[in-house]
Amino acid sequence: MDAFSKCSVCQQKFTLKGPAPYLLPCLHSVCETCVTSAAGGVISCFTCQREVKLTDTTLQKDAVRQKEIFHLTVKHRRTDLLCTNDDGNQAVCWCQECEEFLCEYCQNLHNRFKATRRHVVETFTDTTLGSMYLESICKLHNRYPLEYFDKSCNSLICAKCRLGEHADHDVADLNEAADAAKGRIEELEKNVSAYRISHQAYLESINKAINDTKKTGSDLKETIRHTFHSLRTKLDQREKELIIELENQTKRELLSLHTKQVTSEGESERCKWTSDYIKTVLRYASNSDYLTLESSIQDTTKTHLASLPPHRLRTHVATFNTRGLDMLKSEISEFGCISAYGTDQTDNGTQTDGSHLTDADSKHEHLEFLEVPNNPTAMPRFDAGCETYRRETGTMTPVTLRCPQLQLDAARANTDWCHVTTDGQLVNSRPATQHRHSGRLRKYRGTCASTHIPLLPSPSTVTPAPHTPQYWETQSRVGVVGEGWGLVLEVGVVEESQVDSRVYVYQQRRSWCVSVGSCDTHRGSLCTRVWQQGKKGKCYSNTMSDTPGTQATLHYGVVLDVGRGRLAFIDLDREVVLAKVDVEWRESLLPVFGVARPGLYTVNMKVISGTDITMTDTKKSLISDALN
Repeated sequence: MDAFSKCSVCQQKFTLKGPAPYLLPCLHSVCETCVTSAAGGVISCFTCQREVKLTDTTLQKDAVRQKEIFHLTVKHRRTDLLCTNDDGNQAVCWCQECEEFLCEYCQNLHNRFKATRRHVVETFTDTTLGSMYLESICKLHNRYPLEYFDKSCNSLICAKCRLGEHADHDVADLNEAADAAKGRIEELEKNVSAYRISHQAYLESINKAINDTKKTGSDLKETIRHTFHSLRTKLDQREKELIIELENQTKRELLSLHTKQVTSEGESERCKWTSDYIKTVLRYASNSDYLTLESSIQDTTKTHLASLPPHRLRTHVATFNTRGLDMLKSEISEFGCISAYGTDQTDNGTQTDGSHLTDADSKHEHLEFLEVPNNPTAMPRFDAGCETYRRETGTMTPVTLRCPQLQLDAARANTDWCHVTTDGQLVNSRPATQHRHSGRLRKYRGTCASTHIPLLPSPSTVTPAPHTPQYWETQSRVGVVGEGWGLVLEVGVVEESQVDSRVYVYQQRRSWCVSVGSCDTHRGSLCTRVWQQGKKGKCYSNTMSDTPGTQATLHYGVVLDVGRGRLAFIDLDREVVLAKVDVEWRESLLPVFGVARPGLYTVNMKVISGTDITMTDTKKSLISDALN
């Protein structure tokens, strides 16, 4: 249904018998009541918020709006149309010349009178747009229709006016002038419509931006919650590990002290018994007894004196090493930032959906940082959808670090010595149920990654081979069970054909690894050492004690740049690069992970890769050093 227009001030609908509409300069209509009652002579348009001073502007009745009201009333509210002669009857037609509504009775009378019988009368059922009004009559020359348009005066005139005072003016036929004006108005309407379409498109983009902003806010809120939940989980896990380690060390210390206590109490009791006997001898023995017992008393006394205890027991006090706590607090207080809407989305530390991708085959986390020296080989960049971290110091070439999502291959694990648990950890014990798999390792006491790392194609003489360094970590919980000598764990890479040629990777010719185990040089401790193709490197002592009951968590990182032939191992606990090796590989590589034979040690090894890696500034610095 067509809607009746409203006054742009009081918002009341216009009606045929209500206040007449007036046209504002902004082309909005206002009712006569609001015009006459305007406070201070100022009308404020509710629709467009423009103000009109009536002292500066002469408002005219909105003829077009009046015709619209008339048409809508005839079309939708005929019951509102009553005969103009005040007889209360329903009007059925309209006389254009008399400008009156006529009921059926008045219509018959109207048709009988000689003066009005030739008037054009239209019934409401035959009414069309624009048909209810005759052409205007000249006010100066009654009965002369307005047939011309005076362009000079911008007014409608009749034929008599044209011959009179408008004789020298630029005059055009009314229909022609109206058609031209209509064409110009239609063109303006097209321009306004096009302008509105542009605004509608812009509004759609704004609405989309609003929805995207809400979704982004919701997604980031969930990401922040998930991130800090992961941090709290790691802190809780570390707290439990430290408490368990403290309880175990306390038990061992108390056991040692109890053993010393029992031994000392026994020796003290024996000394008292000897002292009492000597006093008895001195009281009752004869000369011959002295000579007979002297040797035995002397030997017994020497035995006591040989194990003379210290004056005071030097106790070993456990301490809680909070090294790096201040740095950790500082990093936590500065950790994470929210990039303002409208800024570059590749700002420092920006996290996007790509940082949560976990598909092992095609979705990786990427880190971009500085501090690697210039190299003639081109460094590739990844798309903007990856997570990036930048170090803004120095003038080095930026490098992209790829963190592949590695998984331990449970099917290839040597189940005679170890197995991979359902949560992806390598444990040095046999599984509860043996599954004989044709592809499992038979010599090597461990397993490998489920996917190999291919070598790059040979570079052309024109374009050097691109390379992207890769990085992954391991976290191993180690416990000393018994006394003995042997390997505890190893982490490294091996050329694919050599993976099952020996019991341990460090014994193989085409292999490189970091290992933890017993040491010939440093007795009483387990040491860390890097092996290159069967040759041992520098020993890092005191990785942990080899005393039964000792427990520790060990962290190592591996940096591999296939394109440059660079391999490095990092001790993340000591925060040191253990070794950097430059190698010419011959075939695809496999990450390998080995554990001790059951009995002497317990080992639970977990691979940390992809989005599970927590990249700190210290870790970035170590990786940069490894690639330098």
